[in-house]
Amino acid sequence: MGRFFLPPSPGRGPAAEDAYRELRDQAESFTGSCSNDRRIEQVECRRSGRDCTLRVGEEDTVDGRTVAAIIQLGRDTYTVHHMPAQLGEDVEPTVLQRTEIYSVTEFA
Repeated sequence: MGRFFLPPSPGRGPAAEDAYRELRDQAESFTGSCSNDRRIEQVECRRSGRDCTLRVGEEDTVDGRTVAAIIQLGRDTYTVHHMPAQLGEDVEPTVLQRTEIYSVTEFA
């Protein structure tokens, strides 16, 4: 388990916390569910008919975009947020259900 960070910066701090709160707000608006404080580093899951691992700071094996955050909402829903390709681009999160998740690893 690694230390929590939010790409593109490798560290923590007020700016990273504010950005993370914005992603949580986006996840809540998108799904209509409340997020929790769990800081997720990676999930092993089934997506697009194949098994994969999604890890913060690494490329998504399905679409090649960098994973910025993984947020749990309620007990059964997860959102995967990606870095935008261009500054200001609005990127909708990928929604995964608990039935698609094999394992969850939290940041230390």
